[in-house]
Amino acid sequence: MNPSWLKHHCTSVPKCKQAHAYLLRNSLLHDPQLSSKLISFLSLSPLGDLAYADHLFDQLPHRDLFLHNTMLRAHARSPDPSSAFPFLSLMSRSGVAPDHHTFPFALTACARAVLPSHGMALHATTVKLGFSSDLFVLNSLLQMYTACGYFDTARELFNNSPCWDVVTWNVMIKGCVGVGLFREAFCLFNEMVESETAADEVTVMSLVSACSKLGDLDRGKWLHCYSKEHGLLARGKVNLSNAILDMYCKCRDLDSAKELFFDTGAEERDVFTWTAMISGSADCGEFREALELFRRMQREGVRPDQVVLVPVLSVCAQLGALDQGKYVHLLLERFKIKRDVVLETALVDMYAKCGDVELAMQAFETMRERNVFTWNAMIGGLAIHGHGQHALELFARMKHERTVPDDVTFIGLLSACRHSGLVDEGLKLFKEMKQVYAIEPRMEHYGCVVDLFCRAKLVKDALEFIENMPVRSNVVMWASLIGACRVLGDSELAESIGRRAVELEPDTCDRYVMLSNLYAGAGRWDDALEVRGQMGSQGIGKTPGISWIELNGAVHQFVAGDRSHNETDEIYMMVEEMCLRVKSAGHITGTKEVLFNIEEEEKERSLFLHSEKLAVAFGLISTAPGSPIRITKNLRVCTDCHSFLKIVSKVYGREITARDRSRFHHFREGVCSCTDFW
Repeated sequence: MNPSWLKHHCTSVPKCKQAHAYLLRNSLLHDPQLSSKLISFLSLSPLGDLAYADHLFDQLPHRDLFLHNTMLRAHARSPDPSSAFPFLSLMSRSGVAPDHHTFPFALTACARAVLPSHGMALHATTVKLGFSSDLFVLNSLLQMYTACGYFDTARELFNNSPCWDVVTWNVMIKGCVGVGLFREAFCLFNEMVESETAADEVTVMSLVSACSKLGDLDRGKWLHCYSKEHGLLARGKVNLSNAILDMYCKCRDLDSAKELFFDTGAEERDVFTWTAMISGSADCGEFREALELFRRMQREGVRPDQVVLVPVLSVCAQLGALDQGKYVHLLLERFKIKRDVVLETALVDMYAKCGDVELAMQAFETMRERNVFTWNAMIGGLAIHGHGQHALELFARMKHERTVPDDVTFIGLLSACRHSGLVDEGLKLFKEMKQVYAIEPRMEHYGCVVDLFCRAKLVKDALEFIENMPVRSNVVMWASLIGACRVLGDSELAESIGRRAVELEPDTCDRYVMLSNLYAGAGRWDDALEVRGQMGSQGIGKTPGISWIELNGAVHQFVAGDRSHNETDEIYMMVEEMCLRVKSAGHITGTKEVLFNIEEEEKERSLFLHSEKLAVAFGLISTAPGSPIRITKNLRVCTDCHSFLKIVSKVYGREITARDRSRFHHFREGVCSCTDFW
C-alpha cells in the first residue's frame, strides 16, 4: 500500500477505520508515512474523528515530530484547545525536539483558551531554543498576547522585532480592533503604509470592522475606495465585500449598501452577503424591503442558515407578518437547519408579537435550551397580550429552573401587571427587583409603575411615586397620568400635567402632541394651534401613523389618507360601508381626537381615513367572511379607532387583532381584551 492510495481512500471515518484495520492486519502501522496520512485525516478533516485519532496515536510504536505537531494542531483548534498541552509534555518526555511549527500550534491553543501564563512560558522557551526571531513564531506570539488582552506586551514585542510581514501587521491591527483601540489600529495602518508593506484583504477587513463599531462612515467609504484602487475587491473577494456592506448598513447608509450589494454578482453573493443586507434593512426600519430581500434570496437559490433567519423572524415580528413567520418556521423543518437558542428565541418572539401567543408558548415548551432572553421573550409576549397571571406563573417557573432574571425580565413582568391591573403584585416585583436581585431600576421600570397606578385610577399614588423617584420623569409617565385624568374627567389636572411635561423636555414631539390633544379635546383651538406653531418653529414633526396587514405572505402598508395602494377604490368603498354599518350599530365618532378646528363632518371624514381603518378595510375585502384579521400599527391606536374596531368586529363577525405601540388589542364580538384602557 502506498500513501497516495491511502490519501484517496480515507474520505470518511468508516473508510479510515477500514484502512486502520488493514494496516494492523498487515503489520504496516509502523510505517510513518501511512500512519501520518491516516492520523492527518482523522484529526484535521471536518469529516474526521479526533477521539479516534487520539486512540490511533496511542497505538503507534513510533511517533515522530510530524505526528506530534499534527495532534497538537488538531487539539489547538478543537472545542477544547487546552487539550493540546498534554502533547507538549509528551514530546518533552519522549525526547522529541520541537520545531518552528510546534510553537505556533501551541500558542494558538493558548490564545483560544485565553491562558496567558502558558503563553508566556512558551515565549520564554522560544527565546531559549532560538525560535523567537522566526517570523511564523513571532506572529503567533503577537496573536496570543493580543487575544489574551496583553496589548502593551504585544506592542513592545512588535517594536523590538527585526522584521515584519503583512501577517505581523494584520495581527497587531486586528488585535487593536478586538480590544477597542481603534485609533491605534489606524495609526498602525499608517505605519504599515509608510513601511511599504502592501495591505491585503485581512488588513482592510479589520479596519472596516473598526469603522462599523465607530459608525465612521467617511473612513469606511475611504477604505472602500482604497480596496477598489488596490484590487482587493476583485472577483472572489466576497469576505471583504461583505464586511464593507455590513459597515454601510451599521452606519445606516443603505443607499451605498444597496449599490455594493447589486454590484456584487448574483453568483458571488453568499448567505453572509444576504444576511448583512437583510439585517441592515431591518435595522434601518425598512422591514418590507428586508422581507423582499429574503424572498429574492430564495429565488436565487441561496440556502438560508440559522444566522440569516434570526433577522428575518425579527422583521416578521415587527410587521406582524404571521404567515411569513410560519413559512420561516417551515423552512427550519424542511432544510433541517441547525437550531440554537438564539434562533428558537427569535421564533418565540415572532409568534408572540404576531399575535399567536399559543404558538409562541408551544415553541417555548419544545426548546431544549433556554436562556434569560428566551424567558424574557415569553414573559414579554404574555404581557402585551394581557395575560398577567400567566406571566407571573412563568416567572415563578423561571426562578425554579434557576435562571437569573435581568432588568428586561422585570420590564416584562411590570408590563404584565399594568396590563392586567395587578397593582399589588407589580409593586412587590418592583421591590424584589431591587432588594433580591440588586437590579437598579431604569426609566422603563419607573414608567411601568406609574402606568400601573394610572390604569388603576390611582392618580395621587402615581404623582407621589413620580415626586419620590431618583430619576427625572419622562413623557411616557405624564401621558399615563393624562390618560388617567381624562378617564376620571379631571381636565384641569390633565392640562397642568401636559404643560409640565412640555417644560421638562421642550424638544420632543410627543410632549407637544400630548398638549395639543388636550386643547383640541377641550375645544380650545387657538391654544392647540399655538402648540402646533411652536412645533413647526422648532422643526419638530409628528411621527406619521403607519399600519401593516399581511395577506398571502405579502405585507401591505397604509398611512392616513393613503391612496397609493392598487386597490384604493375598493378599500375606500369598504371604508364607507364600514362607517355606515358601525353608525347604524350606535358608534358615535370621537371627533375630539381631531386636532383641527374644522366642521364636524370633515372631522369624521379625517378619522375614517386613519391607517388602521384602511388596513382593516383591505382585510375585509381580501379575506373570506368570518376569518380573522391581524394588523400592526407603529403608534397608539386612537380612541375613535378603538371604539370603531370594536363595533366592526361585531357587525362583520370578525376577530380583529391589532398590535399598537402599547399592547395587543383582541377585538371580538364588540369587546376588546384591553378593557378600554391602553
